[in-house]
Amino acid sequence: MSAVLARFFPRASSRSIAEIESLVSIAIFSGVGLLTGLIVLLLDQYIPGEWF
Repeated sequence: MSAVLARFFPRASSRSIAEIESLVSIAIFSGVGLLTGLIVLLLDQYIPGEWF
Protein backbone atom coordinates (compact mmCIF):
# COMPACT_ATOMS: atom_id res chain seq x y z
CA MET A 1 0.00 0.00 0.00
CA SER A 2 2.87 2.36 0.68
CA ALA A 3 3.98 2.04 -2.94
CA VAL A 4 0.57 3.22 -4.10
CA LEU A 5 0.63 6.15 -1.69
CA ALA A 6 4.17 7.05 -2.71
CA ARG A 7 3.00 7.22 -6.32
CA PHE A 8 0.20 9.65 -5.42
CA PHE A 9 2.32 11.68 -2.99
CA PRO A 10 5.89 11.64 -4.34
CA ARG A 11 7.15 14.32 -1.94
CA ALA A 12 5.65 12.77 1.20
CA SER A 13 7.97 11.40 3.87
CA SER A 14 7.80 7.81 5.03
CA ARG A 15 6.40 8.95 8.37
CA SER A 16 3.48 10.76 6.77
CA ILE A 17 2.78 7.78 4.52
CA ALA A 18 2.68 5.56 7.63
CA GLU A 19 0.19 7.96 9.23
CA ILE A 20 -1.99 7.88 6.11
CA GLU A 21 -1.89 4.07 6.11
CA SER A 22 -3.02 3.96 9.73
CA LEU A 23 -5.87 6.37 8.99
CA VAL A 24 -6.95 4.23 6.04
CA SER A 25 -7.02 1.08 8.16
CA ILE A 26 -9.04 2.85 10.87
CA ALA A 27 -11.49 4.11 8.23
CA ILE A 28 -11.92 0.61 6.80
CA PHE A 29 -12.48 -0.86 10.28
CA SER A 30 -15.07 1.81 11.11
CA GLY A 31 -16.78 1.36 7.76
CA VAL A 32 -17.14 -2.38 8.30
CA GLY A 33 -18.59 -1.74 11.76
CA LEU A 34 -21.10 0.76 10.43
CA LEU A 35 -22.09 -1.58 7.62
CA THR A 36 -22.60 -4.43 10.10
CA GLY A 37 -24.79 -2.22 12.28
CA LEU A 38 -26.85 -1.18 9.28
CA ILE A 39 -27.33 -4.80 8.21
CA VAL A 40 -28.49 -5.74 11.72
CA LEU A 41 -30.97 -2.86 11.74
CA LEU A 42 -32.33 -3.86 8.35
CA LEU A 43 -32.60 -7.54 9.27
CA ASP A 44 -34.35 -6.65 12.52
CA GLN A 45 -37.30 -5.40 10.50
CA TYR A 46 -37.80 -8.74 8.74
CA ILE A 47 -36.61 -11.35 11.27
CA PRO A 48 -38.58 -11.48 14.54
CA GLY A 49 -36.77 -12.00 17.78
CA GLU A 50 -34.44 -10.28 20.22
CA TRP A 51 -31.03 -9.37 18.85
CA PHE A 52 -29.64 -7.55 21.82
